[in-house]
Amino acid sequence: MAYGRVVNVECKSKEDLIMFRNKWSKWWPDNVHNALSRTSIRTSENSLLLLATYETEEIADEAKAIIETFFEAVAEHVHDIFAFHGEVMDDRPNAVME
Repeated sequence: MAYGRVVNVECKSKEDLIMFRNKWSKWWPDNVHNALSRTSIRTSENSLLLLATYETEEIADEAKAIIETFFEAVAEHVHDIFAFHGEVMDDRPNAVME
């Protein structure tokens, strides 16, 4: 079952967000390449949503442990980080939850 993780990153300033995003874009391909999909959405001048879908919860948890090392390395630029996670739901027309 696919498993999703959404992380909201609020940086201390616009410049910190740019630094975070540029470092993230260079870091994740070499370190966390196990996502089925990955998307970033800029939600304000200094905040970003990181969305990733993984094949299983176990793979998502492995990725989380690796990604936390990146967050620790850029902590001085970040005001707050919070995450949501869970089963990826089927959103096709007429999808039924069982």
